[in-house]
Amino acid sequence: MLVENSHTPDALTEAFATVDGLMATGKFARSLSVMLPFVQSGELDLGLLERTADCFFEMRDYDNAIKVMRHVVESYPEDAAAWGKLGLMLQSKGDLSGATQAFEEVLKRNPNSVPALTALNGIETFSVDSLYAQRMLALSERDDLDSNHRALIHNALAQIAHASGEADVAFTLFQSARQEVAGPFAPAIFDEMVAEQEQMFEPRPPSEDGSMLPKFVFVGGMPMAGTGLVERILAKHPGVFSVGENSAMSRTHGAIRMHLAKTNRPCNYWDWMDQLSAEEIDIFRQYYLERALGGQVAGGKTIVDAHPLGCLEFALAQFLFPEAKFIFMSRHPMDTALANIASNVLNGNALASRPEWIANVMRTVYASATNYAATLGDAMRMQSYAALVEDSKAQISTLLEHAGLDFKEACLSPVALCDLDTIGKKLGQEELSPDTQGQWHAYEEHLQPVLDALGGERWVEAWESFDATLR
Repeated sequence: MLVENSHTPDALTEAFATVDGLMATGKFARSLSVMLPFVQSGELDLGLLERTADCFFEMRDYDNAIKVMRHVVESYPEDAAAWGKLGLMLQSKGDLSGATQAFEEVLKRNPNSVPALTALNGIETFSVDSLYAQRMLALSERDDLDSNHRALIHNALAQIAHASGEADVAFTLFQSARQEVAGPFAPAIFDEMVAEQEQMFEPRPPSEDGSMLPKFVFVGGMPMAGTGLVERILAKHPGVFSVGENSAMSRTHGAIRMHLAKTNRPCNYWDWMDQLSAEEIDIFRQYYLERALGGQVAGGKTIVDAHPLGCLEFALAQFLFPEAKFIFMSRHPMDTALANIASNVLNGNALASRPEWIANVMRTVYASATNYAATLGDAMRMQSYAALVEDSKAQISTLLEHAGLDFKEACLSPVALCDLDTIGKKLGQEELSPDTQGQWHAYEEHLQPVLDALGGERWVEAWESFDATLR
């Protein structure tokens, strides 16, 4: 029988302090072990239940995360934030109907909830004359909106304008949304990283104990080039353990460089690769695994790590896991640019704030991928986004073969994060639909600064010739 507040507040407060510290470092399984005695006793504390659901969600155990959040909304039916969290979890699992119902519950309690309104619009774009669209328009004119909420509203109104064929209005609102949350960005860092990669990276040969290491597939590319789509495709395979889009490899890279700096050894981007002992390599391999898996056990499954711009650190991935496989996503430069500008403004994608940043990073990413393709050989697959969405079965079959996996029909139906029937009326999406292609043509004039910064038509034509070889 559930007993509310069966533990002392001090005990819960102490547990929360421990759990919050563990969660901050990605140790979700250990966090759950701390909370388990409280949960098993029937503790109904809201903070405990939400932290439990968050851990399950971060561990990609969506079923248990949703189960806990359903219990939360049953116990705290007036908690609008809990309904919103349930909605996001259901959407991540692909239950768009359930997610829509949860977001509607939020709006029953808080009719002006910007996150709920914009989340609903993200699932299926509102018509311009709908009640919700008009409500967002009214909210956009308020002076008391914080910058994050104003950015979400402007992005949602831009999507509505796009669906209505108002390209000028849509692009202006997309840019406005970006400027509301624009942060610092230093593309020169990527230039330096890739310059060192080209000079210094040499793949590590497979080791004798390589068969003892987990099997890995690393997926990378420009943001919005299809890394998330490929992750969702591979995640449907029963032999895959996906860690989703996480920063574990970048955190490991930073930890290695900090360790080397403290021990007075080379610590630039890639000049240290012959400096670590076998024991140190194993320590940092475990450091990565703990943060990527969150304390879980992959159980012999192939681990998939898909992260936009993670391709820039394929060198480290290969250094730690010499027998890993790699996939680089190649999507039309103009579609990629537009998708970045139109994507979720709160996703931390600062490069989308300025056209020269998009172009600079895109050129650098393709330079990096070209080098990796030459050095990694058959371990790396260059995957055309166009080929993937136009000839899905053949391309997915080849992707699975590259990953060392047998073909499964389930992979042909990855979880969709929005309504695929109307995907052609949305921007900023990575879905298994040919309607996500060629949307940039309506924005050709608006994207001219990106094209110029890339190097003009010649650069795009060169990309088109390259991508044609991947089909």
